Amino acid sequence: MQLKPRCRTIIDAFRELESCQRHGARFVQRSGEATFYPYKEVVARARAVAGTLQARGLQPGDCVGIILPTCIEFFDTFLGVQLAGGIPAALYPPLRLGKLDDYFARTRRMLEKVGTRLLVTDARTRQLLGPVVERVPCIDDVLAANNLGPSAPWTPVEIDPDSPAFLQFSSGTTLDPKAVTMSHVNLLSNLEMIDSFFRSFSEAEVEQGGVCWLPLYHDMGLLGCMFIGLFHPGTVTYISPELFIARPRIWLETLSRYRAVVSPAPDFAYGLCTAKIKDEEMEGIDLSHWKIAFNGAEPIDVEVMEKFCKRFARWGFKPQTMTPVYGLAEAGLAVSFSNPAQSPRVTEFDRQRLSERGEAVPGRGRRLVSVGCAVPGMELQIRDEQHRTLEEGRVGTIMVRGPSITRGYFNDPELSARILREGWLDTGDLGFLYGGELYIAGRVKDLIIIRGRNYAPQEIEQLLTGTQGMRAGCVVAVGCVIEGQGEQLVVLAERDLASACPDLQIEAEITERILAGLSLTPYEVRLLAPGTLPRTSSGKLRRAEALRQYQADDLAAPDKVNSLLIAKKIGKSQLAWSRRWLRQATRPALGDDVEP
Repeated sequence: MQLKPRCRTIIDAFRELESCQRHGARFVQRSGEATFYPYKEVVARARAVAGTLQARGLQPGDCVGIILPTCIEFFDTFLGVQLAGGIPAALYPPLRLGKLDDYFARTRRMLEKVGTRLLVTDARTRQLLGPVVERVPCIDDVLAANNLGPSAPWTPVEIDPDSPAFLQFSSGTTLDPKAVTMSHVNLLSNLEMIDSFFRSFSEAEVEQGGVCWLPLYHDMGLLGCMFIGLFHPGTVTYISPELFIARPRIWLETLSRYRAVVSPAPDFAYGLCTAKIKDEEMEGIDLSHWKIAFNGAEPIDVEVMEKFCKRFARWGFKPQTMTPVYGLAEAGLAVSFSNPAQSPRVTEFDRQRLSERGEAVPGRGRRLVSVGCAVPGMELQIRDEQHRTLEEGRVGTIMVRGPSITRGYFNDPELSARILREGWLDTGDLGFLYGGELYIAGRVKDLIIIRGRNYAPQEIEQLLTGTQGMRAGCVVAVGCVIEGQGEQLVVLAERDLASACPDLQIEAEITERILAGLSLTPYEVRLLAPGTLPRTSSGKLRRAEALRQYQADDLAAPDKVNSLLIAKKIGKSQLAWSRRWLRQATRPALGDDVEP
């Protein structure tokens, strides 16, 4: 089934919102107060920014980096760049203050990779960005988001539907983040695919809209919340990710307050709510109107999912609301959705046959949840290492094809050629079809192979859920080649400092759980200080980087965050800004929003 986008470019979709007062974007503050911007105003603000950027010299095809938190200025800038014919690329702000040097290095590589001409940020974030901007020569100017308009009229630009609508940095769980090119055709096609699931909603349900706490620099927040809200259109209420992490209750409270019907989240968020929200905090909260709770963006732990459903049933949450999904940035976002009208389909498979033979047959050992069928317009196949299509029940690489599939990574034809074969995208994920539905078995590059048997790291990590003295969700299992012993299992786990459990007891429990579950003994279990394990911009653990640091004996605890550290980093940043300003003092600049 092919879905034809109703618009040629996303700019055409914006035109449909010029008189939209009923729906819009709502931003919740820490106080709980919210500010509502109807889409008519959102588009007007974006046009004002587009005119200002054009006046400052932005040309069609120029790349603009955006480092902003969740706020209306993110909308202004991202949509304004698109209206001006530029290519927006959202990057994550410096969130892990104890790992700032890593952040500076990764952010520089991202900005250089796409040839960023302008960088837009806010005053607070800018204080720390000196070491980034100083060493990225392609950046002509750094602009303040709250100072972008209106100063000049917007001049409409003719846009090719096949040109980039934006660049989406992939999460970088295995390598440095890559800039996925999303054309207007790609974007609109995936929006049509997702929107087909919402067309049965009544006008009242559309009015209730959705809630998003996901970061807008991540594909699930950007395309799955911001753009689908604009495209449908429907009202989306936004919470900052930092506020959700600090107070998980605010997610459910906001859903209840606005009687929202849709809200997506990765698996860890459901576990965080179950663990951190107390019964007394749920007083007055009603989740009965929540129709679709998308669960995706990372491996789904069946136990975590089931605990959430059971725990919050008292407040109206229905099992069929939980909707496991699968997607990735290279496909736009959505690849497969489970049926939102049914409870999640969980099947227990024979662990040994799954790991040794790649055969998915019912049995004891590994419980997996279906992520459903391909969304309308998307094709899905499972292939072996020789690229032959496998029959149902056989584990292989997940391949997808459809109009939303990227044409490649920006400025990287070699890497693009590795993932694209005759229109098919190699997702790098392992999976299989069972009962006509897709199950995710792991990731090809993360696979641990010991004595001819395949182990998915997620399978090992899930066995350790609830280990006393270990931080929840802060463990990685990696395969490390040991001289004379071949590939061996190494477990890297962050310690829970609030627990008095001795290290030897934690290590023993980890070993016992893996031995009991898989008849496998780890070569080493290493306990780490909180925050040591490397993570992606969306918070996912980077196994390959953790293995590299382990092998290089470079697993370092983060710097202790205090006022002295922050003052020191800001001071170094200001020096870097001054050096950059002095070097550019004789160069013509596009603007003067940022002073040394």
